[in-house]
Amino acid sequence: MERVLTVEFGPSRSKRFLKAVAEAQSGAGECSELEPGRYGVRFLLNRDAEVFTGLARLLQRVRDWRASEVYEGDQLVSSYYAREMAWCASFQLKAFRACRFHFGYGVLPRCSVCPLFDAERAIRDTLGENPRPGNIVEITIGPKFRALLAGEFPPDLDEDFEVPDFVPEEWAEPPGEEPRG
Repeated sequence: MERVLTVEFGPSRSKRFLKAVAEAQSGAGECSELEPGRYGVRFLLNRDAEVFTGLARLLQRVRDWRASEVYEGDQLVSSYYAREMAWCASFQLKAFRACRFHFGYGVLPRCSVCPLFDAERAIRDTLGENPRPGNIVEITIGPKFRALLAGEFPPDLDEDFEVPDFVPEEWAEPPGEEPRG
């Protein structure tokens, strides 16, 4: 499924405005100047991770400006959710070539904008049909503990070390404390 998001921004007095314009013109979207100082960038979202990355980078720059808006068609979309969706989809496509997000705790708002979202899989995950695999914990026994279990001395024990019959007085108090008395 494809979706088209359009990011409109500007004019702005921000020092970063020219960087945002340069990124919009050289990025993965189709940039056009709507009016002097106001730009629109159209992103065709399908299965290309670079397009999602370009959208996320542009929204990272312009999302907090009052003069920036994100549209799907003529409907206004949350720039925050669009940015979160773009970063998530970019990662999912680069790592797995598809969305592998697990919806065990419900569907996130950013997924409402995502073209990779599979409602059937999300419903199955939410109902518990596709549980997450359990954690696997591996406990390994180190060489010192193995030697002690076998009734031997640890391999790095100093052979000249002598165990005293009684605890010496200097061992009785923890270091740094004054003797009680």
